Amino acid sequence: MRILTYNIHGWRTLRNQPNLEQVAAVIAETEADLVGLNEVYHPVPASFGELSALETLAQSLGMHFVFGPCVRWPATAELPARSFGNALLSRWPIIASAGHHLTPVDGKEQRGLLEARILLPNQQTFTAYVTHLDHTDEAVRQIQLRAVHSWTARDRNRPHVLMGDFNAISPWDYQDREEPFAHLAEHPKAHHLVPSPSGPRVISQMEKAGYTDVIRLQGKAGQSTYIPAEAPLRIDYIWVSHPLVSRVRDAQIWQGETAAEASDHWPVLADVAV
Repeated sequence: MRILTYNIHGWRTLRNQPNLEQVAAVIAETEADLVGLNEVYHPVPASFGELSALETLAQSLGMHFVFGPCVRWPATAELPARSFGNALLSRWPIIASAGHHLTPVDGKEQRGLLEARILLPNQQTFTAYVTHLDHTDEAVRQIQLRAVHSWTARDRNRPHVLMGDFNAISPWDYQDREEPFAHLAEHPKAHHLVPSPSGPRVISQMEKAGYTDVIRLQGKAGQSTYIPAEAPLRIDYIWVSHPLVSRVRDAQIWQGETAAEASDHWPVLADVAV
């Protein structure tokens, strides 16, 4: 099974142009079977045809899809046309899904967790979770992550993945630096990644919950998933539960030519035997 997580930048390229066709091309290039998407507006119409952008994307790839809105109903007069959240594409049938709201925090964007159960070709079921944590505050991300774990704990002893844009850094990526987080702590747009004096906590919280970062397992340290960053910044993750660790065959940051323009994030890809 090839698993991909991808922040698609609200259906816009780095140059703020519609990116539906580029996103479809990137996913097709990876040959992914399961795709978690962040920053998805739905049902925003595609710039061509009668279907929504998400429906058009799934149809063009021959995949099933589900959407999990983050914004609570009725949050704005524009909903549902501007509903914002996470999505999952699957090559195989999605037999059940649910969108969960994470703990709300005053003054911060509402975030969510999409849960989907997939029927694999061997007739076994497999659960995938997709989330997108706060982009401004590590303490808020920790609050949200506790809510995530309240849902994923039900699958603790079963094979499953949790993926998405965590807006958090892994200390492992900076282990060879004499002052590992100095350049981030001083950066006006990245200082929230290293809250002083505690340092980054979200990733260690994931590890304590029993999850393994596929890039740490099969990739190399110091890579980037956020394209505009001046220095390498990896904030997108695919996490596997303990029963899947020995089944991860490969993991990489997908940096194909199309992906360089399609979004402001590189996607993360993992090969997992199921």
